[in-house]
Amino acid sequence: MRDTQVVVPPVTFLDAKRPERAYGSEFQHLFRSQYFNLTSGVGYFKIDGRIDSVVELDFLPGIPIPSTTNLDTKHTNVYAYSYINPLKNVTVTLGASGDFQTSNSPELRDRRLFNPKAGITWNPFPDTTVRAAAFRVLKRTLITNQTLEPTQVAGFNQFFDDFNGARAWRYGAAVDQKFSRNIFGGVELSKRDLKVPFLNLAGSSEDVDWKERLVRTYLFWTPHPWLALRGEYQYERNSRDNQLTDGIRSMNTHRVPLGISFFHPSGLSASVRTTYFNQAGKFELLTGNIRSGNDDFWTVDAGINYRLPQRYGFITVGATNLFDKKFKFFDTDFNNPSIRPNRMFFTRITLALP
Repeated sequence: MRDTQVVVPPVTFLDAKRPERAYGSEFQHLFRSQYFNLTSGVGYFKIDGRIDSVVELDFLPGIPIPSTTNLDTKHTNVYAYSYINPLKNVTVTLGASGDFQTSNSPELRDRRLFNPKAGITWNPFPDTTVRAAAFRVLKRTLITNQTLEPTQVAGFNQFFDDFNGARAWRYGAAVDQKFSRNIFGGVELSKRDLKVPFLNLAGSSEDVDWKERLVRTYLFWTPHPWLALRGEYQYERNSRDNQLTDGIRSMNTHRVPLGISFFHPSGLSASVRTTYFNQAGKFELLTGNIRSGNDDFWTVDAGINYRLPQRYGFITVGATNLFDKKFKFFDTDFNNPSIRPNRMFFTRITLALP
């Protein structure tokens, strides 16, 4: 038996567009009783998408060739979350969701995925809450992210801005403590194990492993009805498969946000937050080379807020990265960055209709 080799001619992309049109509908049912609550629902989403590209073959210079690739996707999800109270101070979350996806997009593929959900919230003492959870979730496309399905299990977030089609297990445990009438604190540990799809050199979809470890501790203190203080420590560790790094081979990030807020009965309030960052890791450049890097720095954010009379809304004026600090930092969420690389002033008006 002889191997057959396929030779692909060199191609130059002149233009490419990816228009999409999406439709979605959802239905949810809520059942409540003294010892048992149930949240269930179903959703259907349809995305009409395509890639319109214009290419030029190297052996036919000056002759543009248009082409269209169909990327239609259909997604149906069903779910049920039960909240059981076997004891007065215990709530057990048991549930599951199902994702049924068909797609012409090569990286999404067709999926039939069952996602178990389990969590527990326990109050061993009136001022102590213990939480734990384990669940799996499928990262959906943008429109299917907007869902009525519960977004957390026992206080642990389910949905993150991962690659479309990624499957993730999350495990977590936490303790929240009320130390006094004005002091609250806690610690939270969790990890996420992901299977992330990507297109290999042969043009077929393949899964790689990504791992995330998350630690968070916090302490909130309100020494006066007009004053609130907060301090946190956050640690994130990322490691990714060499075949798909999205810029990160391995990375450790420490954050220490410290804040103070002032609230006046007239409706005027002000806040200042300073955050210490320490990040080190191995990063993949656009050229494919790997470079080690690290940096540590402080940033300051500030804002003034005014509450309109009769709860009609808020007017906010503020600044992020107030002192225009320069730094080297890799943010894992490109669409919702946690830090601004340059000083930015903003004004926000929030209105509430009566």
